[in-house]
Amino acid sequence: MNVVAILRETRKDLQSTAMHSSDPAERSAARHRRAIVTGVTSGISRAVRIGVSLITVPLTLHYLGNERFGLWMTISSVLAMAGFADFGIGNGVLNTVSTAFGKDDWDGIRRAISSGFAVLTLIGALILALFLSIYKFVDWGNLFRATTVAARAEAGPAMLVFAVCFALNVPLDVVQRAQLGLQQGFLTNLWQILSSIMILVGILAVIHFHFSLTVLVVAFAGAPVLGTAMNVAYFFGVSRRDLLPRWNLVSRATIEQITRLGGLFFVLQLVVAVSYSADNFIIARILGVADVTVFSIPQRMFSTISLVVAMLMMPLWPAYGEAISRGDMLWVRQTLTRTLLGVFVLTTLVSAALLLFSNRLILWWVGPNIHPSFLLMLGLAVWTVLSNCGSTLAMFLNGAGIVKFQVITASIFGIGCLAVKILLTQQYGIAGVPWATIITYGLLTAFPYVLYVPRLLRQMEEKADAMSMDAVAASMIEN
Repeated sequence: MNVVAILRETRKDLQSTAMHSSDPAERSAARHRRAIVTGVTSGISRAVRIGVSLITVPLTLHYLGNERFGLWMTISSVLAMAGFADFGIGNGVLNTVSTAFGKDDWDGIRRAISSGFAVLTLIGALILALFLSIYKFVDWGNLFRATTVAARAEAGPAMLVFAVCFALNVPLDVVQRAQLGLQQGFLTNLWQILSSIMILVGILAVIHFHFSLTVLVVAFAGAPVLGTAMNVAYFFGVSRRDLLPRWNLVSRATIEQITRLGGLFFVLQLVVAVSYSADNFIIARILGVADVTVFSIPQRMFSTISLVVAMLMMPLWPAYGEAISRGDMLWVRQTLTRTLLGVFVLTTLVSAALLLFSNRLILWWVGPNIHPSFLLMLGLAVWTVLSNCGSTLAMFLNGAGIVKFQVITASIFGIGCLAVKILLTQQYGIAGVPWATIITYGLLTAFPYVLYVPRLLRQMEEKADAMSMDAVAASMIEN
């Protein structure tokens, strides 16, 4: 089936009952179409974002200088660590919507969206109030170990802008979670493409008019907020007005369900944030903020692979949830096996190619001032393969609602990883960061997953078969 046919059939899905058919083959086809369209638009969105990064990183590096650029990267990493600050409510909404969608429960979907929006609005307000209450009492220049006058002066205002944008985006994010839960993530991707274009225009304007780092942060962090707000206005105001959040649909029982599941996701996000996003902060505190640039440039280069894979795999999260809710376990097993193998092969080949040509790419990208070691580059390549295979398994576990297992393994990994990162960074410099992650992930996460996931699949298949036999028996009795 060509792309035009897939798009045509997907449009029919949005206006028909294809996903509600009693025919498993028809449901599977519709599910695949939505995943493909979302994956394709995810790839386009990610390609645009990568293109913007390729253009803006060398420009901003030369414009800001090593220390101010490192400050920008460090602040971005600190706020990435704060991605768990919605306490997992967004992911709770996604899972609740996808499960209700699998049961054709549209009233449940409306309650989930409205209840999630109410909780997220409260969280966003509390985050902003808390940050403002401590802002004047923190010496941000010392916190990030900035040494130049310009970097020290801009550290606080830049952090303030990032925090405000982050807090505003917390309640707005409900539209993206709803779209993902309904397997309409391609709509989110289209708005993200527009946001990336706005980021590029904004950064180019800042550099052209020689504005400060703070204004650069406004352009970088404000554009995604504006794009998400436009998505909210169109989706809830024009496209799906029946799903518009309403206070009278806020349900205490639904809030309890979302927060219970969200609490597990919160712990998982917290551990992942500390384990994965603390790298720049650890380097800045141990080695100095200037070394963050030497690490972040190649890390960003390899992270483009993970970003693309994540965007392609994300549509499978709600698809797994909907399929499991309907008992389509054959689709689940086949899809998981194929995607895991595909991700392993793809990331291995691309990472190897990137490692082979890394020096030339960095020279072409940012110039001759950045010289990462081969040991660092090799560690980033190996970690890219491992992390993407783990993320592929996580999409299945998230869709299945298996969060406690992930929390336990991730918590053990997070503690061990943080300790080993600090130790190896002190001993071997920035090259120790990816290798610390590889060692602890292999022992504390990958090994338990290899034992647990096959057994879980067998249990779910046995449960689905039992439910199918009960349904057939009940139908024979009625007839």
